[in-house]
This record gives sequence, C-alpha cells and structure tokens, in this order.
Amino acid sequence: MRGRSLVLFSAFTLIGTLVLVSLGAWQWQRRSEKRAFIARIAEAASRPAKPLAEAGLWERVRITGRYRPEKTAFIRTSRPAPKPGERDRFGRVPASGFGVQVITAFNTEFCEGSACRPVVILVNRGFLPTPPSGAIPAIETPTGLVTLTGFLRPGEREGVFPPYNDPAKGTFFFRSTPEIAGYLGFSPQASHPALAFAASFDREAEGAESQPPLGMDVPDLLKSIPDNHLEYAITWWSLALTNLGVAGVFLFGQRRRRDENAVTDET
Repeated sequence: MRGRSLVLFSAFTLIGTLVLVSLGAWQWQRRSEKRAFIARIAEAASRPAKPLAEAGLWERVRITGRYRPEKTAFIRTSRPAPKPGERDRFGRVPASGFGVQVITAFNTEFCEGSACRPVVILVNRGFLPTPPSGAIPAIETPTGLVTLTGFLRPGEREGVFPPYNDPAKGTFFFRSTPEIAGYLGFSPQASHPALAFAASFDREAEGAESQPPLGMDVPDLLKSIPDNHLEYAITWWSLALTNLGVAGVFLFGQRRRRDENAVTDET
C-alpha cells in the first residue's frame, strides 16, 4: 500500500472508530435517561392519583365518567409467552398470544377550581386475547358512572416497516391517538384541552381481574418499557475495538510485507 493510500486508510479507520465510540456513548447516555424515566413512573405509581387537570404525560390519574361503547377501536398486538413458572403478583399466569388493546371513548370532566367542562379521553381498557382467526370476542362494558385509575401516556408513531395503521378501515397496529380519535368521529376540541388526543389513558387493573379486557398492572408496565441501551452501547464499542483490531492486523501485515520486500531487494 502506497503512502497516500495508507494515510487515507488510517483516516477512514479513525473516523469510523470515532463514530462507533460516539454511538456507544450516546446509548450509554440514553440508558441513564431511560432508567430515570422508569424511576419516575415507579415513583408516580406509588403516589395518589391526580385529577386530570393537574396531570401530565406518564403521571397517575383518576377520572370519573361514563364509557361510550359504541366508540371503540381495537389495536392489534401480541404478548410473548411467559417463562416456565412465571406468575404475576396475583399468582396468575400472564396472558399471552395474539390479541387487541381495547380503546374506548370515555366521557369525563376537566375541572379547574370550581369550573368544569365535559371532555373525552381515549381509555385503553386492557388486553383482550383473540382466537387464531383474529376475530374479536364480544366484551361487556361497564354502564353508569365509573371511576378509573391509570396513567396518561403519549400516542405512538408507526415504525418504518409494516404493518401500518389503516384508519379508513379501522385497522390499527400502533396507538396513534389522533388517527383513532378521527376514526371514532372526534375532533381535537373534544379531548383533554391541553393534549388534544395526543395522549390516552391506560386503565389499571382492579385487583386480580379474570375477565378480559385485562387492565394494566404497574409492574407489567415497567417491565414492558425496553431498556436495551447497555447492550447497544457494548455492541457499538465492540465494533469500534474490532475496527481497530482489523486495521491493526492489516497495517502489521503491510509493514511485514514491506520489510520482507526490503530484505529481498538487499539480497
């Protein structure tokens, strides 16, 4: 390898290594942020629920109102099979397999001081298993005035790869709350005034529920939040070391070949 080519090769190796190290450092920082985020949710779960008007995203909220069962959408999802012997805190085998999240509109009130006005919020009532055909089983919806406790959470964005939501057909794979609200016939003005259907409400399970849809249990919520940043950081840093190792072996081979050629020329 000639001098100029060697310089270019070394520069390319150095730049690539710096990029890989930077990606690892970014993932390490994301790990700290994710752990702080999970700790914040765990702390919120240990505190009394707030009124809707005082709550922000990922805070525990208590709302009172009425379900509107005719305004229901379903998000296709799945849950991994539990590990052998795995039980939830109520001693039940966690529900798994294919199913849907049941999203139902809920009429409640947004009260600031003594002034209240009616609003609509999308409630994720929980996971409903479905048969292999994908048909959605019939479910009962509580009637009358009910009080729910749960978490406000932001909507989700579609991924780069399919499947994609099809609001025109009422088919959803991601919790895009504006799309779901539009499918159900709501306008942003009907929702939480500050969030405008940018959020939905995850209903907490009321004890050891046995009839689906099964509400969210806080430990399950915390476990469902991915925290793979340490593995990602180690992967990027390992690639950086590999990059340096391969470059070092290549440069050593080039130097050895050059020395051998020099000895041959002398003889």
